Amino acid sequence: ELKEYATEVDVDFVRKAVRAIGRIAIKLERSAEKCINVLLELIKTRVNYVVQESIIVIKDIFRRYPNRYESIIATLCENLDSLDEPEAKASMVWIVGEYASRI
Repeated sequence: ELKEYATEVDVDFVRKAVRAIGRIAIKLERSAEKCINVLLELIKTRVNYVVQESIIVIKDIFRRYPNRYESIIATLCENLDSLDEPEAKASMVWIVGEYASRI
């Protein structure tokens, strides 16, 4: 249901839906994989604010589960050019810095 909310037109509503997906992944370990897959699907939509919010959330998931989902970093790096919000850029810098040896 949150995935559907994340495709709405109201930017604030979409951001909250994406953040909720991230919170579920962080609090419920058994659902983290599903949440990562949903976030990757949202990133593939290439909607700028969805991509940026997803990257911010994924950074938090990486911090909670280190060395677990680094296989998705290449997909995140494909979206570097679309990042224009400071928080999204900072999240991507953290991810690249933390996993530089694996990229």
